[in-house]
Amino acid sequence: MADCVSLREGSGWHAKVNRAAYTLGGLVAAGFIASQADAETALLEAALHARPERERQALSIIQSGLVAGQRQPLTPKDR
Repeated sequence: MADCVSLREGSGWHAKVNRAAYTLGGLVAAGFIASQADAETALLEAALHARPERERQALSIIQSGLVAGQRQPLTPKDR
């Protein structure tokens, strides 16, 4: 999500927010993040840092991404 903070207009903000939400949703489902609320708060803060005028859009993207991600629990692998 840190990439989202430095994005220029037209550089994929929506896709990056969605991808981050989906990933965190999977981590919530797997038990690596305490709650969906914690993930939503962190994502919204980062998204609004990049695009403060898009709060409603960001929240909508985040909520749908988290729900979709929770259908696919993720387990981080050692590299």
